[in-house]
Amino acid sequence: MLVLLTVLLASVLITGTAPAAPSAAAPTVTAVPANAGRGWPVSGAQGVLDLAARGYVEEEYLLSGQADTFDQVGLWTEDGRWTTRVATTGNPYTTRMVVVRPRDAARFTGTVVVEWLNVSFGVDIPVDFSQSYEHFIREGHAYVGVTTQKAGADKLKSLDPGRYGAVNISGDALSYDIFAQAAQAVRANPQLLGGRTGPLTVLGTGHSQSALRLTTYANAIQPVRRSHDGFLIHGRAALAAPIGDGVLGPLSARIRTDLGVPVFVLQSETDVVASASVRQDTARVRTWEVAGTAHADQYGLNLYNAANARDRSINDGAPTTCDKPVNSMTFRYAENAAFRHLDRWARGGAAPPTAAPISMLLNLIILRDGDQNALGGVRLPDFDVPVASYAPNNSGGNVPGACLLLGTTTPLTPDRIRQLYPDHATYVAKFTAAADRALRAGYLLPPDRDEAVARAQAAPVP
Repeated sequence: MLVLLTVLLASVLITGTAPAAPSAAAPTVTAVPANAGRGWPVSGAQGVLDLAARGYVEEEYLLSGQADTFDQVGLWTEDGRWTTRVATTGNPYTTRMVVVRPRDAARFTGTVVVEWLNVSFGVDIPVDFSQSYEHFIREGHAYVGVTTQKAGADKLKSLDPGRYGAVNISGDALSYDIFAQAAQAVRANPQLLGGRTGPLTVLGTGHSQSALRLTTYANAIQPVRRSHDGFLIHGRAALAAPIGDGVLGPLSARIRTDLGVPVFVLQSETDVVASASVRQDTARVRTWEVAGTAHADQYGLNLYNAANARDRSINDGAPTTCDKPVNSMTFRYAENAAFRHLDRWARGGAAPPTAAPISMLLNLIILRDGDQNALGGVRLPDFDVPVASYAPNNSGGNVPGACLLLGTTTPLTPDRIRQLYPDHATYVAKFTAAADRALRAGYLLPPDRDEAVARAQAAPVP
């Protein structure tokens, strides 16, 4: 997850002389037997979600190949128009991919979401899957979670050597070409997708630390690897990840505006102070900042805690706790809408709607209303018709650093609730109107609008 203090670090520049070339060697894909090792994919959905009832299956594969590493060429400026050169070639690796796809190939839309799994807490966390799996399933998309960095690979081997004994990533410098080769493998191996052949739309996504690496990927690697059809960069700071091991990335990095594929930057309220200096809305870059949301939230935490209880990967499987109730705002609704827009955009359709940024003073202080909820930003119905105040940070907890990013939910007082909503019908009417506004603006999808309104109708408010 995002370490906000890294915005204070200085960058180190590495120079080179020649542009990178596309990777020549195709990776190999090998199915992992379902009963290998402990019998399930670490950080996967097995035993956490009932995929079968939704017509989906989860499978796991090893991806093996030889990856290039890259060096920076010249000065990498804030505009993101960066150049690289191949530094080394022939670096062997074996990693894993978790595939969640429709059981019936005829239901598959042709869109594949490939996630750079987050390893900030020492184990793969499928953040974007945890937020939008319901949307992927409703649409008929396939999902591929890729162990892309050394920390994730090493943790797999330690948790389940019988299943992951062959997994090996020697360093994070390999991560960029591994992510490119994962997309290459998705396109070249129909068995990953239940036998479905092209055309495919391959969308890359990643959260927090992975978002910083995807920023570097989009600016420096995508122009030469041309691996993905679009990117969703979720929860980034202004800086970008380093291109190699042992160096620091640029402190300030916009997405290059000459990239041939679209990029959707999706930010929570936690993220905006660290990213406001690189806000963008251009012909190929769209940014949404979702008011009232946290870098991670209760909805995602529910899935992480269940997977962690099974895998025992953090704190021996104990659930994450914080000093205050974790942020419960419905960020997932905005992410679902963002994926819908990005998919259409990547297929040559219209760009997503723009959105007002979260209101800030000097890009440092978030402006708030009398209930201490943020002004501006993408406003979901649960936020526009609140029953609580939603803050971007928390404290304490049993996982160092996690609660800072998990936000808080503080219920409004009964008197304030009655002041806002004298009776239940008033609450439902206001909520429904807010949901319809978000739907018309493009920030909420019809199924999520219906789910939200049904919750409001059933809620004991006031």
